[in-house]
Amino acid sequence: MSHQRTILIADFELPRGAVGIEQLMAMPRAGWEHLRAQINLRRRQDRTRSLAKCRLCEGGVFIRSQATRDSHVPLYAHFPEASKECPWYDGNNLRPDDARAAQYQGHQESALHRRLCAIIEEVTKADPRCSHSAIDTYLRPAIHQRGRWPDVYVEMGSLGRFALEIQLSKPFAPEIAARHLHYDREGVALVWIFNMLEHPMPQGFHDVVTMQRGNAFVFDEAAEAASLERGTLMLNCHLEDGKGGWLAPRLVTLHDLRTESGRCVFVEDRRSDLLEAWSRTERDRWWKALREARKQKPDWPFYHDAFANPWEALGHEVPGLAGWEAEFWAQRSDRARAHSAMLFAILCSVAHSADKGMPVLHITKFKGETAVLQMLNSKLMAADFRHCGRLIETFIDHSRLSPLLAVESLSKKIFEAVRSDEQIDEEHPLWRAMARLFPEALNGVVRAELSDLGRLPKWASAAE
Repeated sequence: MSHQRTILIADFELPRGAVGIEQLMAMPRAGWEHLRAQINLRRRQDRTRSLAKCRLCEGGVFIRSQATRDSHVPLYAHFPEASKECPWYDGNNLRPDDARAAQYQGHQESALHRRLCAIIEEVTKADPRCSHSAIDTYLRPAIHQRGRWPDVYVEMGSLGRFALEIQLSKPFAPEIAARHLHYDREGVALVWIFNMLEHPMPQGFHDVVTMQRGNAFVFDEAAEAASLERGTLMLNCHLEDGKGGWLAPRLVTLHDLRTESGRCVFVEDRRSDLLEAWSRTERDRWWKALREARKQKPDWPFYHDAFANPWEALGHEVPGLAGWEAEFWAQRSDRARAHSAMLFAILCSVAHSADKGMPVLHITKFKGETAVLQMLNSKLMAADFRHCGRLIETFIDHSRLSPLLAVESLSKKIFEAVRSDEQIDEEHPLWRAMARLFPEALNGVVRAELSDLGRLPKWASAAE
């Protein structure tokens, strides 16, 4: 059946929620590749429970990578078993086994691949820590599941066990997920090894780099020469530079690899650090403005011009913010910028209190152990922030202060706020502005990715 149209909205399990095609295509490569990897990992774990579903037919969907002249564009596609009656049905997809057969044409190993396997095993065996090695030997799983035939399997004493997969042609996303899940269950560190980095790289190579958190390991002539000289396996490690390119490669050994992070093996985590930095960028601007304003106008800092530049910068990242500013002035006779600054201070008070484990307030002058609760009750009781009841509730729920929601006084104030005033939702410019300032709590996609990577900040983690 020919292609009809693309899937416009995919509904992910919470906390991600709905992700439209425009949002998907606007994501940085690292973001949509992480989603793609998580979808495929879930598919391998449980085919009956898709991580993402088509909004119309509720069939499982994955992220297909469409090659452009110098990059790739992410698009949604139904899994093969999806209903062909769906208005967004996008045609038959080539099954992984068929795609693999078409790629290899029955010849899955080349002479270069055989040579690389042999020499990698040879230099690894030369290391005195190596107690066992094998090429293309069946690895029987400890649990009752299908085994694997790693290209090179080595046991390196206290370093652990390694499956070294030499990849010359592009691997397929479902197979990448399957291998990572298998070796993770077996306690074996999986290292994907390239012979060279192509430009542009095939999407399969990008999928591997995503699993290895922005690291690409290459066994080229330089690495081979260094391995023979040192008597151990040396790999050229290429690290993403965060700008679409690579830092200068450096030679590493298996000893340099971090293997404690489950399915991921890497030298430096280039993805999580950049995501964390992006999450803090806008918030740091506003926090600096708040401190400056409080210093110059301690009694009422929120109308200070220190917020002018952060407000303008936020407007560039949040479409519709300028329009809402004019609308807010007409409806409430107040400045949207000052209102946003006060809401920022409320949320900062929650976040900093959750992080410190004690009340830290940046708005109101309540004291004592219940200061945060009193501050929230007073702000929700006032007319100014009733329309933010759902937003504040969601923020608290996604922080270490979530037990506060069970306190009767606060739950009652939230209920009354929701009942008495029309609530802003996730599509409202103010909610999206706060989601940009606090993505760890209010941006479902970013929150889930940080959680997947074990990098959610303390304040935004579950209550202990």
